[in-house]
Amino acid sequence: MGRAILLLASVATLAIMAGCSLCPHCRRCGVSCSGGPEPPLAAVERSSQELAIQELAASVQPPEPPADLPAPVDYRALSPQQCQCLAAKHAPLADGLDTQRRQLEQKESKKPCLREDKSAKQRAFQESMLLYSALEIRDQAAGTALEWYYQLAGAEAKADLLNESLKEGRKTLEGVQGLKKQGLHLPAPIEEYQRQVVELQLQETQNQLAIEQLNSKLRQAIGQDSKTGRIWPDLRTPLGMENPPDVEAAVQLGLHQRPQLLLLRSMIDNLDRDTLGSARSFLQVLNPLLAMSSPGPNCKVLKILGKILHIQPGQEDEIDRVRAQLSDYLRERERTVEAEIRETVYEIRARRQATILAREAADSWQERIRNLEKQRAEGIRGVAELSKTYLDWYKARGEVVKEFVGWKIAVAKLKMAQGVLPAECGYTECKKD
Repeated sequence: MGRAILLLASVATLAIMAGCSLCPHCRRCGVSCSGGPEPPLAAVERSSQELAIQELAASVQPPEPPADLPAPVDYRALSPQQCQCLAAKHAPLADGLDTQRRQLEQKESKKPCLREDKSAKQRAFQESMLLYSALEIRDQAAGTALEWYYQLAGAEAKADLLNESLKEGRKTLEGVQGLKKQGLHLPAPIEEYQRQVVELQLQETQNQLAIEQLNSKLRQAIGQDSKTGRIWPDLRTPLGMENPPDVEAAVQLGLHQRPQLLLLRSMIDNLDRDTLGSARSFLQVLNPLLAMSSPGPNCKVLKILGKILHIQPGQEDEIDRVRAQLSDYLRERERTVEAEIRETVYEIRARRQATILAREAADSWQERIRNLEKQRAEGIRGVAELSKTYLDWYKARGEVVKEFVGWKIAVAKLKMAQGVLPAECGYTECKKD
């Protein structure tokens, strides 16, 4: 939440300094846009919503099969680093801030006159705000895209496991149906095997929907056309941090690299009479009460003299007050960033260990299957028990996928919390693009 507020404050401050209105539609329309009171909704008695939905669901019919065979799915390989850097590159809001910063730099180069010292300070202050705000946005964009990327990898792996499970479930159902036709004893009611197949089909449909949604999000995040084929996560290139990171070193790196913290420190270090207005606008977006300035002098002569000499009585006190408010906010954000980093480091360690344990559990099921296959060949065990063990093995393999993907997502979250994702793609504090 604090991260979003800080980004909003930075962008809104720059819009205010540029003379833009954050809500021109509201200013134009006022209360006349409401169009008068809406009529009251009709009163009803409470009934069973679940029953109503079940009745509606019962009326849904399966779609007609397509006349032509569906075209094979077209895949496009994407490595973790490609995903990270493409998402950092294709961040429209960050691009807009960088464009605005370059325009300020061009204005500064065209007007090198020393008498514009105040304007130069203001431009440098605004440039720093634009620079660090853009880096923070790129960091968030890259981290979010990486999370979707690994979720997609997990969903594709789940699709493989569901496909294997459905094959096994259908084979078992056919075997049980054969036993029923022969009048032999069934290990369980046939409806149980039918229900098992239907549940797997439901999971497969839901997983395919998740794959399509994640593909859509990723294509947009990395700047790919909507007609691009499905993205295939290529996990052969690791994201880094194969070994658990040191928590204190990770915290220190984040405190020194996170763009939002660098933004606040830059504002505090460069706060003076010339940059006070920009800092006040920044605080106003965070909280309107924070930007209230001290009352000016009552004497008209002092007011006129202050304007001529560019000196406002009490301004130094206001500078100290604004600096203190920015410092308080900086300390709050540092605590939040440190907590995020510590939490993700602990999650990386836990997920990594869970991946190892889940893999060992899956291997034990494979050993069980080998024993049952041997016993079945000797006529000791039946097909039902072997089929159940296969399904348990697929579930165990699904846990391996879940924990592995969770581990990689935690690594991406740590890098995002540290603010290092843009720098790994060539975006740095250097103002030269």
